[in-house]
Amino acid sequence: MRLSRRTLLFFYLPRFNNKLKLMKKAPRKVYVVDNGFVQSTAFNLSENLGRLLENQVFVELLRRGYEPGNTLFYYRTRNDKEIDFVTRRGTKVEQLIQVCYDMTSEKTRKRELDALVEAAEELHCDN
Repeated sequence: MRLSRRTLLFFYLPRFNNKLKLMKKAPRKVYVVDNGFVQSTAFNLSENLGRLLENQVFVELLRRGYEPGNTLFYYRTRNDKEIDFVTRRGTKVEQLIQVCYDMTSEKTRKRELDALVEAAEELHCDN
């Protein structure tokens, strides 16, 4: 993980946009470096396994050298469909990553795949 020498507990992931001004205005998603911290401090009526899995994927992307705001983002399509992670190398979008804990429901499967297809077209990414 290539990070600064300071220790971080929270990470803020910006929304990808080719226009820096719009990217700065968009809300950021918050991730925590350790799922154990989330579970020990969060008040949940039920387990949110999807959110925990998404957080763990974020931590793994950090471990692989992606940097929030530089090479790692999230994205919302023109139709407001969310892509969990967008990775970038230079100016090119490298890959789109959608995280889902349970895709047994056809409705969930359709929502997740439709978002990927739409974002892939908008960002000119086939990975």
